[in-house]
Amino acid sequence: MLVFVFGCSEPEPTFTMPEEALVKLLYDLQVAEAAIQTVHSSNKDSVIAIFYDQIFEIHGIDQEILTKNIETLKKSPLKSHKVYKKVLEHHKELVKQKK
Repeated sequence: MLVFVFGCSEPEPTFTMPEEALVKLLYDLQVAEAAIQTVHSSNKDSVIAIFYDQIFEIHGIDQEILTKNIETLKKSPLKSHKVYKKVLEHHKELVKQKK
C-alpha cells in the first residue's frame, strides 16, 4: 500500500526561477495590486501596465515567466501555500527592518 501511495504522488513542482526570487516577485506584485486598488480613474489599465512593466524590469523577467510560475503554483496547492507563507514572512521582515 505504501508503495502505491508514494509511487503515485505528484513530483515536486519546479519554478523557472529560484524560489527566493519568486517570493520577492510575488510580494512586489501583491504591493502593486494593493496600490492599484486606490486608483479610481479611466487610467487604471495604464497604471497596471506601468507597475507590471517596472516589476518585470526589477526582477529581470517577462509576462511569460510570471505566467509559467503562477501555473506551477496552481498545480500544487501545498507548494503554493508554502510559497505564500514565505511571502508573508518577507513582508514581516521588511516591516521589521523599517522600525
